[in-house]
Amino acid sequence: MYKPESYANRLSVRHITNNGSASKILDAFFDPNDHAVRSFREAYYAITGDKRVTGRLRDVEPVTFREAIGSNTLGAVLGDSINRAMVREYHSKDRFSIWRKIAKVGQPINDFRTQNRFRIGGYGDLPVVAENGSYNPLTTPSSEMSSYAVSKRGGTETITLEAIANDDVGLIQRIPKKLAEAADRTLARFVFNFLKDNPIIYDGDVLFSVAHNNLGSAPLSAASMSVARAAMIGQAEPGSDYPIGEEPATLLVPAELEEVAFNLFQRGTNNDKTFVERMALDIVRVWDWTDADDWVVAA
Repeated sequence: MYKPESYANRLSVRHITNNGSASKILDAFFDPNDHAVRSFREAYYAITGDKRVTGRLRDVEPVTFREAIGSNTLGAVLGDSINRAMVREYHSKDRFSIWRKIAKVGQPINDFRTQNRFRIGGYGDLPVVAENGSYNPLTTPSSEMSSYAVSKRGGTETITLEAIANDDVGLIQRIPKKLAEAADRTLARFVFNFLKDNPIIYDGDVLFSVAHNNLGSAPLSAASMSVARAAMIGQAEPGSDYPIGEEPATLLVPAELEEVAFNLFQRGTNNDKTFVERMALDIVRVWDWTDADDWVVAA
């Protein structure tokens, strides 16, 4: 529902124009906690003086608030305000932030050059040092290198004169939220598609492979979950060749397997939990996975 703006609200916009700038007017419009500006049409008029919303500079009327108005002024200021609102929304938790359960966030990247990251292996058991004896050099673990480069994502959006004239407040105010949601979803899909598509990684093999001892073919069940757990625990640390011992913590499934996954960790008629039931993994439904044969366990 939409309630037409009152004269009192128009006065509120004028009050801001006397004490602020175009960016403050638009920031107030997109701030859900700031109710000073509720009409986009009035905000447009306060900034441009274009009372009839023609989009032509020759129709601009003198207004209390004056700035140097050019053909790109409103677009630039509006874009900045939408960007600020979008970033605010982006940093709030939403349903697409679930990728953080299985991925580490690295250091900020400031350019588009190729980045190299290294993973070092482990040391074997430390040898005994005899009384008054020497400490001998240890075998330095091998290291692995992975390379990547960041890319830009984005686009442009248009707010039409019709939207301004019609004062489509709800529609315009939802733009930053929807843009932030799209940005969150884009990043989340990048992470989850990395698992779903099984690409070649830094060692020249695909992520899930027999060589990595992390690939199975059985449908999701108590038995296959036990096999996956044993394979994860048995993963050897490069360099030391000792089992790392990490246990599964998260189970990623498509919607088709969510009920099966949930029931795995629930007691049936048995009074005591089974071995698999006691694992109680964090079940994450990946919203756009559609293959019912795909499921992934992560530490």
